[in-house]
Amino acid sequence: MYEFPTSSSSPRIPHIIHQTYKTEAIPMDFQKNVQSFIRFNPNWKYMFWTDETARQFIQAMYPDFLVVWDNYRNNVNKADALRYFVLYEFGGIYADLDFECLRPLDPVTRKYAAIFPLEPFEHSALRYEIPFLLNNAIMMSRPRHPFLKHMIDNLSAFQALWEQLDVAGPCFVTTNFMSYNNFTAGDAYKFRVSSTGQSPYFYKGMMDDTDVNAVYIPNTHFFMNTLATIGFNEKGGIELCLKLSNDSSAILKRGCNELRRRKSRSIENHFRFTYTVHHWSHTYGNNWSKNERKYINISSIVAENMFRNYS
Repeated sequence: MYEFPTSSSSPRIPHIIHQTYKTEAIPMDFQKNVQSFIRFNPNWKYMFWTDETARQFIQAMYPDFLVVWDNYRNNVNKADALRYFVLYEFGGIYADLDFECLRPLDPVTRKYAAIFPLEPFEHSALRYEIPFLLNNAIMMSRPRHPFLKHMIDNLSAFQALWEQLDVAGPCFVTTNFMSYNNFTAGDAYKFRVSSTGQSPYFYKGMMDDTDVNAVYIPNTHFFMNTLATIGFNEKGGIELCLKLSNDSSAILKRGCNELRRRKSRSIENHFRFTYTVHHWSHTYGNNWSKNERKYINISSIVAENMFRNYS
């Protein structure tokens, strides 16, 4: 493992943290997560988006998209789509409320114009048998990045797809990353591996990582190195790996090797270079709608001089 690449230049990604929930009253489960971003990044701006302010923003800034917005089947589609619009408009870092920050994010913002972390390789390999899966739970970008515009322009075409991950979620991001970089699914299986070990397992396209219009894809251990608790779990992955045969795909074999390496690492080594941890709370799942929870207003967590709401 290596430390995240940075430089001594001024930030290329604005120091703004974006987060969202249905209202300003968020579950207290997330209080310590929000506080972690504030504690390690005290000089950053903080923008919080609710269902109401999100729609106001879309109506004011992207009125042509409002029909698509209002006709999304599920609120999670709106939550997914919103993050591309706000990053395109303002730049900064978007993080779901179930992310915890472990150290200052300033170094992350200096070298690259856009950073889209991968989901753990085990997810893409063992769930989908694909080489990589970009996530949309934590993303970073300069404002007006053409990759974000590429996704915004394609949102309406994906609206009617059945799978939620395809409509505006991680599969949507992955598909659009490939089309943005002009390579096919076949190209993705070439497994071009960076010599520095920062971006393994997938073909990245021909654009230099530091280009103002490029998208840098870091190794998962920096931002998203924990496994999902729903849809994929370590036990299920192990059971699948026990059934491997000589005829199993190279993707599955790589996924099982990575799962074994994950289990062999100490906690200290596993999180040695980590900036953020995803706790996989699945806030739009049924477990959140049925259970009674205590809530706290976001304005009581974030200092007034940092907080900025859209209205």
